[in-house]
Amino acid sequence: MVEKFLVWLLAISCLLVRSVSGAAELPLVRIAHGAFNEKVAALWVATEQGFYRKHGVNVEVINIRTGPQTMAAIASGEIQIAFTIPGSVVSAAAAGMDAVFFGGIVNRADGDFVVPPSIVRAEDLRGKRLGVQSIGGGVWSLAMLALEHLGLEPTRDKIAVLVLGDQPVLTQAMASGMIDAAYLGYTFSTLLKEKGFRVMLDIGKAPIPYQGLALAARRSYIQQNGPIVDAVLRGTLEAVAFIQKPANRDAAVKSLMRRLRLSSAKEAENGYEVLQWLYSVDIRPNLRGIQNMQRLLAVTNPTVLKVKAEDVVDEEPVRRLEKSSFYAEIVAQLKR
Repeated sequence: MVEKFLVWLLAISCLLVRSVSGAAELPLVRIAHGAFNEKVAALWVATEQGFYRKHGVNVEVINIRTGPQTMAAIASGEIQIAFTIPGSVVSAAAAGMDAVFFGGIVNRADGDFVVPPSIVRAEDLRGKRLGVQSIGGGVWSLAMLALEHLGLEPTRDKIAVLVLGDQPVLTQAMASGMIDAAYLGYTFSTLLKEKGFRVMLDIGKAPIPYQGLALAARRSYIQQNGPIVDAVLRGTLEAVAFIQKPANRDAAVKSLMRRLRLSSAKEAENGYEVLQWLYSVDIRPNLRGIQNMQRLLAVTNPTVLKVKAEDVVDEEPVRRLEKSSFYAEIVAQLKR
C-alpha cells in the first residue's frame, strides 16, 4: 500500500514539474504602455484572466511614462511590444527605426476637455494654462485636437502648455487650480465634474479622425515572431470581448479599480461604460487617424512628414486573425 502511494506521489510530482516547466517555457513578451486610464484595460484583463497564456505567451504589462522612453526600450530589445500612439511610432520611424502598428485597439478619439467653472467660452482660455503629460504624447495630442476644434491655437492665443504628469496628476492639478484646462479620460474627468468642473468638449462626440492606443513593434520582430504576435493579438482581442460581455462587468470594474487605484466602484463603472463603445473587434489600425496625428505632430517635429503613414502599419497579423475560426467565434459570441 505504501509502495503504491509512493508511486502515485512520484507520478503527481512529475506531472507538476512538467506543468511548471511547460509554463516557464512560454515565450516572454513585455508590453509597455504610457497611458494610465481605462483604455489599458484590455491588457490588464488579458493578463488577469489568463488569455495570453491560453494562447501560448507569457506577457508582462509594464508602465513606461513616455513614448520616447518606450520606443528606446523597444530599440534595445528590453520591451518587445508597445501599446502606444502614432506620435511615438511615427517619430521613431522618422529617426530610422522599423516601428509599425499591427493592431489598433482604440481606433477613435475619446475623453473630455475639462475646465473650471469660471471658463465658459473657448476664448476664455486665452492666456490660461493647459496641463499635459508630455509634448507629443496622447494627452497632448488630444488636448491639441480639442483646442483646434474650439478654434484656439496655443502660440497665437498665449496658452501656456505645462508638462506636469499623467492623468491622476493632471486631475489633482486641476482641482488645486494649478492649471486651467486639461484633457482627461472619462474616468478621471468624472472626478472633477463631481466637484463642479465643466466639460468644454466631449472629444468622443467630435468628428475627429484619430488613432489611439494600438499595439506596435519593430517590423523585424513581427516578421521573425509571427506566432507570438498572433498570440498577443488573440489574447488582447479575447480581453476586449470579455469586457464587452455584460456578465463580466464586475470582473472588469474590479480590474479598473485596482489598476487605476480608484476608491469607489462608481468611478470605475464610468470607465467601464466608456469601453463598451470605445473597444471593438475591428482592430485594424486607423490609417486616417494616423495621418491626422502625423499632421499634428509635425508642428513640433517636422521630420515626421517624411514618413508615409502606410509604412508604419503592418496589416498582415490582423489579416491572419480575421481568417481564423477563433476570430469568427469571438464575433459570433458578441452578437448573441
